[in-house]
Amino acid sequence: MIRLALVLVIAAACKGKQQDKPPPPPVAVAVASGSAAKVVPGDTAEAAYARKDYATCAKLYTARTKPDALYNAACCLALDGKKDEAFAMLDGVLASGFRNRTHMKGDTDLASLHDDPRWAKALETVDANVTKYEASIKEPALRKELLALSEEDQAARQAMIKNDKDQAARDRMAAIDTKSTARMKEIIAKYGWPGKSLVGEDGASTAWLLVQHADLDRAFQKECLALIEKAAKASEAREIDYAYLYDRVAVADGKPQRYGTQFMEGGPQPIEDEAHVDERRKAIGLGTMAEYAKDMERMYGKPVSSTMTGSK
Repeated sequence: MIRLALVLVIAAACKGKQQDKPPPPPVAVAVASGSAAKVVPGDTAEAAYARKDYATCAKLYTARTKPDALYNAACCLALDGKKDEAFAMLDGVLASGFRNRTHMKGDTDLASLHDDPRWAKALETVDANVTKYEASIKEPALRKELLALSEEDQAARQAMIKNDKDQAARDRMAAIDTKSTARMKEIIAKYGWPGKSLVGEDGASTAWLLVQHADLDRAFQKECLALIEKAAKASEAREIDYAYLYDRVAVADGKPQRYGTQFMEGGPQPIEDEAHVDERRKAIGLGTMAEYAKDMERMYGKPVSSTMTGSK
């Protein structure tokens, strides 16, 4: 499965691990409805996955249509023993440009597919996608380095979330953040902001993630905020990444955030012009505050309320 990227809020914030900007739409794949798929109002793919209702999980992920969701649908189909449908779904995802071979090869949800001849062909397609993609960017080696740093970042945060009272886990996370921040300073000094044309969409978004977690160097975060704002205007960075960093910096300075991305226990930190925050979020491709609060609850395993009007 592809999980939510852990953008920890303040002391810590808030799936998606692959392409930040979806490539051309994948081939549509139908999932048989079947009596086993029990979709009820308010149900989510994540909840169905957690209760091991893989037929429902596949249906709900397929309905989302985006590559990451369709990859997760393939995982649910594989877990449900539907190899043909799982491979058909994967073919669509691969046709969209999916290129995270390491994740796919190590994904235990797809283990049932490994003894099928089609699995080797799927891995070959991922390799071809990577080769094609790397030829389109200026610094493929730097992209790989950024992605490796991101893997460390996320692993450390997963460990900390499992036991937030584990001081050793917190210390490890802080050490990784310090190392990543130092490396990002070197990269920016040499290249400027590492945008999409330099390191690709995923590399550029990974650069943002590492800066988002550079909380031990607020001055550097502010410097990068100006750089990423300029990059976003030039289509070299995502507006969503700018929004998250803007909120991070604002809250750290004791100011209201603008997009509602920064939560602490109980709900979001203060937001300027709260009545229109969902409009601002929609304009840059973010879901509503209510949806975001549900994502946070799924991630941290405890209720997180939203104080926004109309949210529950």
